[in-house]
Amino acid sequence: MVSSMGNNTLFNRWRPTYHFISPAGWMNDPCGMMYDPTTDTYHLHYQFHPNHVNWGNISWGHAISKDLVTWTDVGGWEDDQAQSVGTGPNPDSRNSSYYGLGIFSGSAQPYNLTGGQDGTLIAFYTAVQYLPTSWALPYINGTEKQAIVISNDGGKTWEQYEGNPIISEHPEGWNVTGWRDPFVEPWPEMDAILGQDEPHWYMVLGSGIKGEGGGGRIPLYSAPQSNLTDWTFLGALWEPDRNETLGSLLETGTYGFNFEVSNFFSLTDEDDDVHYYVLIGTEGGNLTWHPRAQWGLWNEGQVTRRENGSAEFTPVSGGVIDSGLLYAVTSFHDTKNNRRVQWGWAAEENNGFGLLQNGYQGAMALPREMYVIKTHDLVNADGGLTTKGTTRVVEHGNGTFTGYTLGARALPDVVEALRGEERTVNAISNWTSSMLVGAGSAHMELAVTLSNCTGPAGVTIAASSGGEEYTHVYYDPSNYTINVDRSHSSTIDEYANYTMIGHFYPYTFSNGTTESLHMDVFIDGSLVEVYVNDRFWLTTRIYPARLDSTNFGIYVGDNSTVQVSNIKTWEITQNSFPDRPINSSSELVFDTTEETNDYVWWTGD
Repeated sequence: MVSSMGNNTLFNRWRPTYHFISPAGWMNDPCGMMYDPTTDTYHLHYQFHPNHVNWGNISWGHAISKDLVTWTDVGGWEDDQAQSVGTGPNPDSRNSSYYGLGIFSGSAQPYNLTGGQDGTLIAFYTAVQYLPTSWALPYINGTEKQAIVISNDGGKTWEQYEGNPIISEHPEGWNVTGWRDPFVEPWPEMDAILGQDEPHWYMVLGSGIKGEGGGGRIPLYSAPQSNLTDWTFLGALWEPDRNETLGSLLETGTYGFNFEVSNFFSLTDEDDDVHYYVLIGTEGGNLTWHPRAQWGLWNEGQVTRRENGSAEFTPVSGGVIDSGLLYAVTSFHDTKNNRRVQWGWAAEENNGFGLLQNGYQGAMALPREMYVIKTHDLVNADGGLTTKGTTRVVEHGNGTFTGYTLGARALPDVVEALRGEERTVNAISNWTSSMLVGAGSAHMELAVTLSNCTGPAGVTIAASSGGEEYTHVYYDPSNYTINVDRSHSSTIDEYANYTMIGHFYPYTFSNGTTESLHMDVFIDGSLVEVYVNDRFWLTTRIYPARLDSTNFGIYVGDNSTVQVSNIKTWEITQNSFPDRPINSSSELVFDTTEETNDYVWWTGD
């Protein structure tokens, strides 16, 4: 039935409303995030293929906000009006311009090229001249170059820097799998480590080395703040072996064969101690229970100065930045609120079914604040605390531990602005069986506290009244996992229905108590985000066929019990793009064989 419907006829059926999303068409990585103090404005760009439902001829779209809650498309919402940076002259051969086949991901700053703040905005991106490019294919030298675009009107328009590309060649001697996605920031802490006499900016890229002895790589560059076009390659920041893991696969993921969208930054904890982190998107490390060959990972590490003046990153802990489908996770320093804000791209999981009927693909997860979680008085109850994984521990003389890990939470001010009326469910504390407890909506937030789970227990969301459709989100203490069971999420068989799974290890304290699980679930059309104790994150998709699949409740597995408290819900009616019409779909375009090099460069639809 779906396949017989017209283009865009399902545009609003599962479409998120309170998340950041392109007007229509294809979107992927977040790019060019920044806060501009000159105009008190936040900017977010994104990978964009307007009027198409698949990747291709990739450009940047652009929207702005005053509060990270509601957004305005820069230029308009129809067709390609929201495009901010497009590709160069139409490629008719492999002698096209340096940015003729793609504007790949990058970052932005509210500075001019000499490091001053006068209202100028600059964005660093990867310019693509040749396609296809993949870690699994031979790399064509010259495929990717690093470039700058400049705005002198507050981001309304962008121009290519006349001296582009600013970096034309990947590191000498590197047989690369890729070399892209510049993450660029000023960084006084790194100036101190490297002994810089004047302020410098730093750039990291996603990359990798092919073959034996290879693996993902993070090349590190620096430029004096006084000349942000003069970049020096310092060396590899980090050189893990290919498809290596830090700890267990479930807890820490795999480094795969190539890195994308690398971040390198520091956070300060409650005691003013500095912690150094990388974020990476890793490619090629697919497993039966993680069928996507892409992982978003975080690692904390020690940073030291190499003899050649570069920096070396040595991981000490790490984990999965999102145990679901979120990828291209990147960040920026929100100077207005002095916080590190993360954005990530949530792909669809419709298995390519009904794409033309939907008329779009992709959305962003809610923006998340990253911070250091420091936890005192921990004990190693069963050996799980001291494995090399998500928590770095310091042992004390009395046998207790202090744990350090990366925390992330949906921005509190954004969540507060989204929430409608709070509703509390009065329910019994001790649960021995599953039960639906309320009617919700397709756009809501559900929060609950779970304690003393003796077996699988959690919540049920998106349930139909007759039980035809439902999704279980639960913790399983037998293997320390959070699971999203989608086997009955939709009666449409074509949509993905495998169970998403991720590692979560509750802390135990010296008094013998184990921490409760504070589970926060955001539902927005097909998009579902699960947060647990600010230490676990999982983004997924569900596509219920029934309009009444909006009920919620408590899930308790067979022979399990759980204590439940603080069941709260909020309906979210906020529209993240109030200036757009409810149906902002655009006419779909299908590229010709000439435009796609006989469909070698992209699929054209």
